Amino acid sequence: MEKVIDQFSVRSGTYSGSANWISDPALIRAHISAAGDRPRGQMLELCCGTGMVGRNFQADGWHVCGVDLTRGMAEEANRFFPCVCSPAERVPFMDRAFDLVLLRQAYFLLDDGQQVLAEAHRLLKDDGLFILSQTVPFSAADAPWLEHIHRTKQAQLKEFFTEETLARELEKDWFAVAQVHRLAVRENITRWMAAAPELSDAKRAEVCSLIADAPEPYRSIHRVAVAGGEITEDWNWVIFAARKKA
Repeated sequence: MEKVIDQFSVRSGTYSGSANWISDPALIRAHISAAGDRPRGQMLELCCGTGMVGRNFQADGWHVCGVDLTRGMAEEANRFFPCVCSPAERVPFMDRAFDLVLLRQAYFLLDDGQQVLAEAHRLLKDDGLFILSQTVPFSAADAPWLEHIHRTKQAQLKEFFTEETLARELEKDWFAVAQVHRLAVRENITRWMAAAPELSDAKRAEVCSLIADAPEPYRSIHRVAVAGGEITEDWNWVIFAARKKA
């Protein structure tokens, strides 16, 4: 947990612009669409970072609160909606306080993912909805090389998930998947690495090389391109909309 705090503390000032996926309009719309046409009520964004998703849900009519482990991130999100600095495993809100709870691109960093799912279950009203999203491999063909890239880049990665293993994690005790949304987002790897001050120059260069010089079939599946001094590729996003188990 302390290493995660250290990593994101140095990135809080530049985080919002550090990767395409953070503010990608189509990806944000896909999260809002996953909530369906339910009446706009109380929404909690776990591990909210600078609140990019939450502020868009707020614009869509939701009453948003946020939680983030890193004080700098929580303070930035608090400019847009109420946000507290707290671990997602111990959220300081009452039982059944929210109509919607959302967790984007953070589950793989959690010390105790099942405890966070238990908290989401506790915080949701009985008819509430939990949205869990993350980047995953497109298939078994690109999974090994993608895991190699992620483990090279992210020292705090607890577990590498595929769509199937993440769904099993979600449905183990607390939730039942109601819908699955998938979306490919084009990512600028050069920009992503330039905005990762927690990494050494050598490590950033290594990650760039792993993608630019990736073997087949990874290159074809991710549509890797090197042009104008920049590396780009597709990232596969999965968005689960899940109901509480009784």
